[in-house]
Amino acid sequence: MSKPLIGVVLALTPEDHDFKALPAYRFEFLKQHYYEAIEAAGAITIAIPLSEHLVFVDRYCEIVDGLFFVGGDDVHPDLYGEKLDPLCHPQMPRRDHFEVALIKAAYRKRKPILGICRGSQIMNVAFGGSLHQDLSYRKGAVNHSQVGELDFSTRHVVKVVPDTLLHRLTGKTEFETNTAHHQGVNKLGNGLIVSAGSADGVIEAIEGEGFTLGVQWHPEAWGRDEVSRNIFAGFCRAAAGTMSP
Repeated sequence: MSKPLIGVVLALTPEDHDFKALPAYRFEFLKQHYYEAIEAAGAITIAIPLSEHLVFVDRYCEIVDGLFFVGGDDVHPDLYGEKLDPLCHPQMPRRDHFEVALIKAAYRKRKPILGICRGSQIMNVAFGGSLHQDLSYRKGAVNHSQVGELDFSTRHVVKVVPDTLLHRLTGKTEFETNTAHHQGVNKLGNGLIVSAGSADGVIEAIEGEGFTLGVQWHPEAWGRDEVSRNIFAGFCRAAAGTMSP
């Protein structure tokens, strides 16, 4: 049986945020940990560029067996009807609009979707939800940003909602995750449910019908732990058609 093909949506480098800085050098990139986690789970990846042509999203969905949305900068609050706050730092809206269109198309076509950090947040926005532009505005929330070096060593415990996809994938009711975000889900998107949260009430995982899962932490950075491996393995099984969510 051939390995499933996972479309991994690229991220934008700082050079692509401001064309005036380096107009001849516009880059998109993919952190190696992302595709390595997919490969370790039994699938292969293909990079999907952040095209301005939204008509391409249906064709991308036809090509791939699953869609993977990675981390990155803040989603622009225009997409959920709010004015930009000084603590919110969105990048170019091209990524926002392309990812929203791709998520909607993938969901219509029942393609498995996995979102990590920003990927989880843009998923919530695509389903009509909103975000806390900074978690300092959420009553009771502690600091969820990464402290010190960018090594994903800052961590906390999340509690998993029973009988959810995340619960079935991990077999656990709570576990430790890394944490590296300053935004989070505010209003939950239509048709989505919460599948994990932290002790301070911040939503840490969301999911929809089929294999539609967004997690706020970075399992690709902890690729050797059991929970991370099971999340990616389940995603790749769903893409291969060998898992019933």
